[in-house]
Amino acid sequence: MAQGRPLPEPNRAATARANTLRVVEIFGPTLQGEGRQIGRTTMFVRLSGCDWSCSWCDSAFTWKPGSLAPVLRLTPRETLQRLRDLGPTCRSVTISGGNPTLQDCDPLVDALHAADYHVHVETQGSRAPGWLGRVDAVTVSPKGPSSGMPPDWDALEATLRAAADPDLKIVVFSDADFLFAREVHRRHPAVPCTLQAGNRVGRDRRGRLLARLRWLAGRALADPDMADVRVLPQLHVLLWGNRRGV
Repeated sequence: MAQGRPLPEPNRAATARANTLRVVEIFGPTLQGEGRQIGRTTMFVRLSGCDWSCSWCDSAFTWKPGSLAPVLRLTPRETLQRLRDLGPTCRSVTISGGNPTLQDCDPLVDALHAADYHVHVETQGSRAPGWLGRVDAVTVSPKGPSSGMPPDWDALEATLRAAADPDLKIVVFSDADFLFAREVHRRHPAVPCTLQAGNRVGRDRRGRLLARLRWLAGRALADPDMADVRVLPQLHVLLWGNRRGV
């Protein structure tokens, strides 16, 4: 019988690389500034890459050519160590982006839960990987007409079904965005819903943001179909302005 070819040695470098995430920044402790988790002390792991390109994205440095921030390749263990170094007493982590559902966060979620962290995810609702059902909370933020991105109702439905303890957060700049938010809420009335006053990074200052928040509050208060939604600002922007790492 002919001798078979010897099996190749495992490529340890390739294996290690496959188990890493593309990370733009890790920061905190800070206050969660958006959605149902607003005001909660948390750490952030912000991942690189997005499958959408919203016109007013406030984290374009995670995906936009020409403004892309340097990307780190980190294992779950390395990510966990950085979190411990930054916030040794904080036990809440928000995984954000970009769109974190583009990457396999299963190993990171396992590592965080093993270390007794509460794990919260922020995504726009375009993908529904299985690991979304294993975290503690998911904020799903579909984008309205002002974003320039067409709605994908099927993808949103799939994401909400897959997500653990989901809530909705919808950014509103205009009447068209408000009507979009009302339609989202009509389709998913049992999912807690937050309307967030829109923020154009580099253009909107606190005065303009507060004026937009007052307009949005009035619009929601006048609409009986929106009686059970929350109207909120981006808390971190009001506190510290439009800058990274807060």
